[in-house]
Amino acid sequence: MRYLVGFVLALALVGAVRLIGCGETEGPMGGNGGEAGAGGTAGAGGTGGVGGDGGTAGDGGVGGDDDPIADLVDKIRTEVDPAFVYAYEQTKFVPPAGKTLLIVGQTLEDINEYTADFPDEPTAGGWAAYWGIPSTDGLATTAVSEYGYSQNHQELVVRFPNTVLQSGLWMVGMWGVAKDTANGVYDDVIREFSTWAKTINCPIYLRIGYEFDGPHNQLEPEEYKEAYKRFVDITREEGVNNVAFVWHSYAAPPYKGYALGSWYPGDDYVDWVAVSLFGHMYGPDPGLYGDAVFDFAKTHKKPVMVAESSPIYGIFDGDVRSWNTWFVNYFSLAYERNIKAISFINTDWRQYPPVAPLDWQDARLQNNETVAEAWFMETAKDRYLKQSPQLFEQLGFGP
Repeated sequence: MRYLVGFVLALALVGAVRLIGCGETEGPMGGNGGEAGAGGTAGAGGTGGVGGDGGTAGDGGVGGDDDPIADLVDKIRTEVDPAFVYAYEQTKFVPPAGKTLLIVGQTLEDINEYTADFPDEPTAGGWAAYWGIPSTDGLATTAVSEYGYSQNHQELVVRFPNTVLQSGLWMVGMWGVAKDTANGVYDDVIREFSTWAKTINCPIYLRIGYEFDGPHNQLEPEEYKEAYKRFVDITREEGVNNVAFVWHSYAAPPYKGYALGSWYPGDDYVDWVAVSLFGHMYGPDPGLYGDAVFDFAKTHKKPVMVAESSPIYGIFDGDVRSWNTWFVNYFSLAYERNIKAISFINTDWRQYPPVAPLDWQDARLQNNETVAEAWFMETAKDRYLKQSPQLFEQLGFGP
């Protein structure tokens, strides 16, 4: 169970820096707070190049003098930067032009609360979950952390048909985990994951060694690349074709100052590029390191996913500052940078003891009815892909 403990401890380390605007440091910035699970999800080789995105002209204003919720939504800037509308290559399960896949997470408890508190709202298009390379716990069975938080990918598939999985695979440099993965110690786990993945009829967006460049993960680039590629190679050998491989950056000062590209396993091994956005979005842009990830994705012609995101300084009852200072910037960036998937962590960060020193707060939408209504008014737009019998077709996925 060492990887479960290590996964939770990483939360405290990941919060050391918050990026504002063009890279000014100011207080804590986010990690994820998921659980480590087991097994892995494998995918087949990427599809060939796909056509350009085409962008979108924006959704236009919805506000009015007598609709304060619409007025909040109208603060979102919907212009698309044409520099981030480009043809994708070697990728899969990308939403059509002008569309963004909506994902919510990150534990079973978080998801249960979200769906119970908003029963009449549209269901998200996907759900985020976690597991770890040492075993397949958390895939077809429930993995519970020492703090009582649960992961079970299979349960999400059964409960929410016509949605996708966004799966975070815990793999770090500590304890020789990445080195062991590269050397074949966990080959049986990868094959067990492959067997499981082939039994579920939905796309899986798999983040191998998520936040690979974070100091909290201590991943040496060469070890990480070898481990990543071994995972992909085995899943391809096993004939898995419902997994998109996601290369997920921490978007903050990197481990040992290594260049971002030093962790890149190559275009043939990466379907999506992903980024974490926590404290970043209290400013108007994702900062120096966030911008570098978007530029890297553009150079390599990969779609971008926001794989983890949360207004870590809280959503409070009777106070819409979280909307004005975080959500407006967050959604505006999704338009501007033509982001193809966003994954929102709807959680109370105070429940994770390791992040207590960082003063992260309760960031659940259900804390503030006004903020929640604005969230659902924005995400109700056709732009956001949600649970639907047509979702898989829209993503280019077929059994």
